[in-house]
Amino acid sequence: MALKDLVKSDICRAWWAAARQHSTFLIVTGVTLGVIIILALRPPITEFMELKLYDLKFLYRGSRAPSPKVVLVAVDDESVRKVGRWPWSREIITQLLARLKEAGPRVIGLDMIFAERQESAAITALKRLREDLARQGLANPEVLKLLAQEEKRADVDRQLTEVIGQPPPTILGFYFEKVGGHKLTMVPGQTLGPKTVSASTYNLVRWLDRKSERLPLLGAQAVTVNLPEMTEAAAGGGYFNMIPDRDGTVRWLPLVLAYGPDLFAPMTLVTLQHYHDRAPLGVTLSRLGVEEIRLGRARIPVDRFGRLFINYLGPPGSFPVYSAVQVLEGRLPPGALKDKLVLVGATAVGIYDLRVTPFSGICPGLEIQATVVDNILRGDFILLPRSPFLVGSGLVLSLALILGFVLPRLKAIWALVFTLFLVHSYLSLNYLAFRYFGLQLEVFYGFLEMAGVYTGITLQRFLAEERERARIKKAFQSYVAPEVVNQIIRHPEKLRLGGERRELTILFSDIRGFTGLAENLSPEALVGVLHDFLDPMSEIIVKHGGTLDKYLGDAIMALFGAPLDLPDHAPRACRTALEMVAILKVLNREWVAKGRPALKIGIGINTGPVAVGNMGSSRLFDYTAIGDNVNLASRLEGLNKFYGTEILITELTARQLDGGFLLREVDLVRVKGKRQPIAIYEVLGEGSMEPEKAAFLEAYAQGLAYFRGRQWEAALEAFLEAQNLHPHDCLCAHYLHTIRKFQESPPGPEWDGVTTMQEK
Repeated sequence: MALKDLVKSDICRAWWAAARQHSTFLIVTGVTLGVIIILALRPPITEFMELKLYDLKFLYRGSRAPSPKVVLVAVDDESVRKVGRWPWSREIITQLLARLKEAGPRVIGLDMIFAERQESAAITALKRLREDLARQGLANPEVLKLLAQEEKRADVDRQLTEVIGQPPPTILGFYFEKVGGHKLTMVPGQTLGPKTVSASTYNLVRWLDRKSERLPLLGAQAVTVNLPEMTEAAAGGGYFNMIPDRDGTVRWLPLVLAYGPDLFAPMTLVTLQHYHDRAPLGVTLSRLGVEEIRLGRARIPVDRFGRLFINYLGPPGSFPVYSAVQVLEGRLPPGALKDKLVLVGATAVGIYDLRVTPFSGICPGLEIQATVVDNILRGDFILLPRSPFLVGSGLVLSLALILGFVLPRLKAIWALVFTLFLVHSYLSLNYLAFRYFGLQLEVFYGFLEMAGVYTGITLQRFLAEERERARIKKAFQSYVAPEVVNQIIRHPEKLRLGGERRELTILFSDIRGFTGLAENLSPEALVGVLHDFLDPMSEIIVKHGGTLDKYLGDAIMALFGAPLDLPDHAPRACRTALEMVAILKVLNREWVAKGRPALKIGIGINTGPVAVGNMGSSRLFDYTAIGDNVNLASRLEGLNKFYGTEILITELTARQLDGGFLLREVDLVRVKGKRQPIAIYEVLGEGSMEPEKAAFLEAYAQGLAYFRGRQWEAALEAFLEAQNLHPHDCLCAHYLHTIRKFQESPPGPEWDGVTTMQEK
């Protein structure tokens, strides 16, 4: 359905009718739209609140026991104190890894990186000896061979590489740098070896649709990897990047990270892959991002960015941890690591691998890696909706419907009780879904909806009660005559919401060139000009029994014949217009003498049946008139500028005037949207007419008749005669210009002498 059709649909009309009748509907709709917009934009402040509420769920839930299959070996404070400061030499790392493998784990993941070579003092001395012998000519093949063998035995990197390659499998970690948005194109000059790629990327990559050049994935521009020989010896590898949220808390781990054209897996996932005997590791992609990740037959729930939200088990110390120095000294309990998944890393305070989690401000990164492994091993995940915006919007709309239906029907105290009950129920259900099903539904936006709707409806109720106390007194006294107010007070039923069909005369007035005037005056001076103009004009309207409907900037809308019945409403409106023009001339002389600009106005008057009464809601309404005849009066006021006139009325008004008014027909106009043309007239005055004025009007009337009869020459002559009598008459000038244009380019046979109003 097109937007235009939707706007005109019955549903839209019904919605708007309800909105006009019920301010509560507008409040609920406004608050709901505002919350949904905030939900879509997700400003930092609301995201911060949502994240903190998410953390509270973990704190209320408390700690859980980890899987016994995961064990940590930590370079902790005791290890640093006994062995020495970190980083340790390769000899110690080699010894530690060898001891670990002797303990019989199923797989070992190293949360550390060996990016640079380490040369021992022995290798340096042997190299120098070999160079000295070669320089002195004392070296022979046997000696050089012996020295090479000694260098090989002293190569600590080689020793560590050999231990890495021994069973059980060892998984190495590496680190991506400059992680951010991703596009599937390789950055020139940045490549990885084939072993690193094959051992660290997803085995199976499946696309649900055509491969997209841009995905909502995290990608990196640089990488720090292990020494090539160690990478070759290792069973696999993966990145150990952790990316905190804006508040510094680690709540998720990216399970997919793009580098160049390849999709890499984290060390935790690769370690699990080898724990499950190299189970296939697959990722399914679409243009929307990551659809799913699978390890063997197990499905790992992630969002479209490939992020796994970590289901934390508790504060630091949730996992069984053995100190690295225990391993080095052979003090491990028997069978402590047998068939376990072992993660090795640093946890000492001075090593700075400490993170913030929902449970603690200081948590070793190694424990976060272990938590991810535990979540996947046990299938204990945090589940997020595939489309958080749609689910969040649905919750917000549901709360809006409940509150919008219930609150207006309750007294203030019970509305508060119900709202508090709904807030408690909403928070409780949200927490229970998290605790027992791992379902993470956003909390803050629903709470914001409930608070906003309750506040809006309560404020509306308070303001409505205040308005009701002074409703009758304030309803009309500011824009009708005192006698009208007295009649309304005597008959308060007239203030009932709703309208009646009645024949009225509607007057619109407007200052000519007000925009230019506003540009040339300061705001203070402009306000003064408007006050000095509107005040006397309003007094004239009230004096003649009119009702001030509204001010529209510099424009005035007035009604004659409502709410007080006035049989002579049309003559009253015309007399009002004539007096407004006359008084303005007097005011202009005073203003010009004071150096202020003179004003010109245009007035449009129409008579006809309209809907008049209190329009709006039961809480907020205005006494006004609506209908085509109101619109016609407004359009007529605007035509004064086109014809150069001051007061224009329709033939409907002219028919109700007595013979005391001086009128001249201006034109036949066809209003936009109407087929039948209507005659419009200019009000020139009231009372007797001088001979010169009579001659002028007679010549003008002849010219208009000739004009409509296509007698251009006769019309031209008649209008020139009229212009000679009144040289500054703009209407004569208008027709003279039109006649000369038609003489040059005559209108077609379809021309009927009617001017069509192109604008409403």
